[in-house]
Amino acid sequence: MKTLFLILSICFPFLVSSQTIYPIPQLIEANGSMDYVGLKSNSTLLKDFSTKNGLKVVEKKLKNFHNEGYILVITNKKIEIQYSTARGQFYAYKTLVQLLQQAKSNGKLFLVKIHDHPDVAFRGTVEGFYGNPWSYEARIAQLQFYGDWKMNTYIYGPKDDPYHSSPKWREAYPTDEAAKLKELVEIANKNQVDFYWAIHPGKDIKWNNADSLAVLHKFQLMYDLGVRHFAVFFDDISGEGTKAEKQAGLLNYLQKEFIDKKNDVGALIMCPTEYNKGWSNPKEGTYLDILGDQLDKRIHVMWTGNTVIHDITLEGQQWVNKRIKRPSFVWWNFPVSDYVRNHLLLGESYGLDKDAKSEMSGFVTNPMDKPEASKVAIYSVANYSWNLNGYDSGKTWKDAIARLYPSMNEAYLLFSTHNTDPGPSYHQYRRLESQAISSVLDGLTESLKVGKIKSLSAEEESILKKEFQKFEPSTKAILTNSKHQNLVVEIKPWLDYFAIQGKAALLLLEMNRITDNKDLLFNFFQEFQQQRDQMIKIDQTNNGNPYQPGIVTASRHVLPWMEQSYLYYHKLLKESGYPVKDAANQPAGKVYTNIEPLKALPVQNDVQNGNRPFQVLKLSRMLEYITFQANDYVGINITSASKIREMKFRFDEKLEGIELQYSHDGLSWTKDKAVQAKFVRLINTGSESKTARLTQFEIIFE
Repeated sequence: MKTLFLILSICFPFLVSSQTIYPIPQLIEANGSMDYVGLKSNSTLLKDFSTKNGLKVVEKKLKNFHNEGYILVITNKKIEIQYSTARGQFYAYKTLVQLLQQAKSNGKLFLVKIHDHPDVAFRGTVEGFYGNPWSYEARIAQLQFYGDWKMNTYIYGPKDDPYHSSPKWREAYPTDEAAKLKELVEIANKNQVDFYWAIHPGKDIKWNNADSLAVLHKFQLMYDLGVRHFAVFFDDISGEGTKAEKQAGLLNYLQKEFIDKKNDVGALIMCPTEYNKGWSNPKEGTYLDILGDQLDKRIHVMWTGNTVIHDITLEGQQWVNKRIKRPSFVWWNFPVSDYVRNHLLLGESYGLDKDAKSEMSGFVTNPMDKPEASKVAIYSVANYSWNLNGYDSGKTWKDAIARLYPSMNEAYLLFSTHNTDPGPSYHQYRRLESQAISSVLDGLTESLKVGKIKSLSAEEESILKKEFQKFEPSTKAILTNSKHQNLVVEIKPWLDYFAIQGKAALLLLEMNRITDNKDLLFNFFQEFQQQRDQMIKIDQTNNGNPYQPGIVTASRHVLPWMEQSYLYYHKLLKESGYPVKDAANQPAGKVYTNIEPLKALPVQNDVQNGNRPFQVLKLSRMLEYITFQANDYVGINITSASKIREMKFRFDEKLEGIELQYSHDGLSWTKDKAVQAKFVRLINTGSESKTARLTQFEIIFE
């Protein structure tokens, strides 16, 4: 017998290359293979493999074995499954199904002994993003997906569900919504997924007996719908709701009066207000230490890392665990895109520490509002949280795409490669993108910024050309794939944009070679501008959310090169007397602030529709609360020749002492609207700090 996982690439290379068992088991021993003959079993999970002369499947119940673990033994005589719980039994069958699928396709069944169990107790997702919650149908597909890949946790907490949060957290769900939640719980149970329902009462909670009873009553209502797992969220709030001792008191009350009195309810989970290191008070005896000392040790505390969106590190986990006096429950904010809704985040799930197993009680990913497009990342998290040491982010990412979208594997991998980075944001969390061509493009872009065209070597030009030639056919392969239309519906505008981007990029490569032939260059430029105009139209007419509207693809390296090229050639041809069409009259600006976390906040272009369209500059909406100390300010420095028509701003609550100001030079300021102003800001003119969420900051131009 040999340890298969270490030597399988030598003995059975086709198995590990594209047909590896996922999540990767802890230990596999192999002893050759046999011809596939099917099996005999009454399990509905194995009905597709049932034959008259197949191997017999037998089961054995174990004592004192890992709660979710199993042993699977395949010999040429029988298949034996050993487990201690129904969940372990379910996972054993899920592994067996993968082996049987491989055997059915290649005719050989591997004779193996698998000892397996998860590294992390709670594994799955938290539907905790801002924006449109997932549909009922999408949630069904997700729960079935979790069962297939051995995830056991789904936390229901969409920020825009009013019955989860304010203003209706005290109220019962309407009858039709309650019925759907009940059905989802039943589907979760069938797939061995714990359906956690979370309440988010902190925005308007009153620390009194009435509201404590209101939370307890809401839990009972959800219990009556079949929910057996509960969470309380205190994230992204301000004011009275943020008090640690009050939160601990409520949670301990719920533990005593609800969790302890039910004999079939799982562990309680809470999300704290200080849910990352960057927002935590570092002083001893403050918020996190209060939770650590006062909160019942059975209650799990969630944590996003060193910042809201961050890699998960051993050091970061140890820092918080020392303060909360328990292993934290990781809420990983990837691939969530509610802060950059014009992007798709389809890249690999890296930045996860393999040595942090003992420092986390759970690990859930917060996905995008696009459930199908989130599956590759969710699949990766399933693999990581099951077996940290066996996790390879790049291989898992590619294997996930191959397994989930086999009929368009190469096309979707290409598209995903160029849709990974969220772009600049105040979270400052970046991802590698377009890696095969990024260094060449960055060299071209930097040269263009100083008014020069950099010559490409034959090899560099060939690399770029081969890559850009794949954009349009890859897009078509995805769009026309009938097996994955749910995915296509979610990402179609980005696919359309990407196809045109590829054609425009190829035109730029041609222009890069003929800069001395102005007449030919002008012809190519006109065609390029037509493609660019189509991209702008897609950007302005799709994904019209009010926060980060529009569409972008390949935004970290490809798009900056294209935009710098456009500006360069536009200026060159115009100065040479060619009748080039002026660029769309879009205002431009950059963030203007003395608040360090906001210095990377993007400024976005938008269009305000109405009787006539007006151009808009806006700050990307901040989902979290920001503290304005005395004289702190945030606004926009207008860098284009634009005339201000109107200014709009809004906080999520009324603030005294925050003043809107205008300036021509950033030195002298006035409260009176100045249509020619180059600076517009909100400033705290008071002596006390103000904490609020800035939900709108828009400058509308004539």
